[in-house]
Amino acid sequence: MTNEFDIWRLAAGLGLFLFGMTALEKSLQQLAGRSFKRFLREYTEKPISGMFAGALSTAALQSSSVVSLIVLAFVGTGIISLSSAISIVFGSNFGTTATGWIVATLGFKLDIESLALPLIAFGSFGIVWSANGSRRSGFSYLIAGFGLMLLGLEFMKSGALAATGLFNPEALAGYPLIVFLLAGLLITAAIQSSSATIMITLSALYAGVLTLESAAAIAIGADLGTTITAMLGSMVGSIDKKRVAVASVIFNLTSDTVAFILLHPLLYVVTVLLGISDPLFALVAFHSLFNLIGVTLFLPFVGVLSGWLSRRFTEDETAPARHIKPEISDVADVAIENADKETLRLIDQAAALNQLGLHLRPAHAFYGSDSDRRAVRVFRQDADYETCYAELKHLEGEILAYVLSLQEHALDPDDSARISQIIPAIRNGVHSAKNIKDIRQDLESFRGAVNDRFNAYYRAFSDVVREFYGSLETLASADLPALRFERLARIRKTCEALHERLHRQIYDEIAAGELSRIEISTLLNVNREIYLSNLSLVAALADALLDIASAEDFAALPPLS
Repeated sequence: MTNEFDIWRLAAGLGLFLFGMTALEKSLQQLAGRSFKRFLREYTEKPISGMFAGALSTAALQSSSVVSLIVLAFVGTGIISLSSAISIVFGSNFGTTATGWIVATLGFKLDIESLALPLIAFGSFGIVWSANGSRRSGFSYLIAGFGLMLLGLEFMKSGALAATGLFNPEALAGYPLIVFLLAGLLITAAIQSSSATIMITLSALYAGVLTLESAAAIAIGADLGTTITAMLGSMVGSIDKKRVAVASVIFNLTSDTVAFILLHPLLYVVTVLLGISDPLFALVAFHSLFNLIGVTLFLPFVGVLSGWLSRRFTEDETAPARHIKPEISDVADVAIENADKETLRLIDQAAALNQLGLHLRPAHAFYGSDSDRRAVRVFRQDADYETCYAELKHLEGEILAYVLSLQEHALDPDDSARISQIIPAIRNGVHSAKNIKDIRQDLESFRGAVNDRFNAYYRAFSDVVREFYGSLETLASADLPALRFERLARIRKTCEALHERLHRQIYDEIAAGELSRIEISTLLNVNREIYLSNLSLVAALADALLDIASAEDFAALPPLS
């Protein structure tokens, strides 16, 4: 009965440790706000700075998962380059060793339970008494999570001490070190946490169950085990996630192989040259040392590695959406930036579709859209209108579903306000395309009409559309918000002036008695639908390019006449 209790105590300790880590990560995702993300944006331009940023961030946050989540979000939206993301991940790998130093210093030198229980008490009460998603709730999860991790460590430590009575530790001495490496790999792959494996190893080393050499081999295996987690995590996700995951696998596999080959020399450096006699400190020093060697080996070749990965893993250019990535929606502000970019793509495709409806080439752009247009059907020479319209509707559905899913997260007021603009921008863009779709049959009848007057009206409508979309190009160079507002207002006036010009022309024909009632009704309806299509597109652009206050001011502008 005693043996069974010790086994369950060890298992419960591991469970508490993992649960505490989960609570800690949840709090860090909530608390690691814009200042932390701004730090990663600004200090990761070069590989060396990216490595230090990754190491410091992971050491401070005690979670490589949080850092990796934000890094994947940033590289996916183009905020940081792939080489910077790889550098941060390499640094993050080294930063995880800080957990071992903290636990070796506090967890085995102090009375853990007397520290853990108050943390759990205060943190738990704070969670219950705080509003979900609030900063107070985040700090409460942080405190409770850290307390649970410490209590779990205490259980693992006492369970390992009791386990020494069940067998002779010297029995393990006959096994080759590769067995301990594989044990570390399998344990990490099973529990999905190298930090937890290191904590188990430290507990066993403290209890005398393991020798320092065996524990060092397990630590190497734990590092290798994280590559399995990375590979599994990259099977479903963005192309950037695959690139970063493969870089992490190559890094860990190489550095861990070197560490295993040089295990005895590295332990000699730690125990003799550095003079670290305490086996707990010697293990975490060894863990830090071989990770540092790996970073030193790889850092000069980050650019080469990122270039190879970019060529090896390419984007799927047939997918309707290019920027929105459900797996990084937890980083709200970055996810909204992705939705912004996807909204611009949708408006651009709606504009191209409207021009295609009058057999015009979509040569005009209101932003740098070359990469976003690549392999999109509506920009091809053989584009089919109905197929392209269906693809536009599909893209609308994807963006709306993504944006609405973001509202399930705790958002700050700025992010909520931005979502309130993205949704009407999407709908106005698609509504603009629907206006042209509704009159496309009439336009085709004008285009093929034997009546020269009707045929001339088709050319007049084409000229109006060509002139309107040509005016949108002025937005591409408008970097300042005030300049965008001014140019959008000017485009809106152009839209109204074009409508009035054609309207007067039709009425002149009516006054001359040259048109039948059906012809009059058809021409006026087509002119109005083109006008409404253009206005909807301008409204979509206003919401996409202006902040919420400016967009409201723009919508309140009086009409031209």
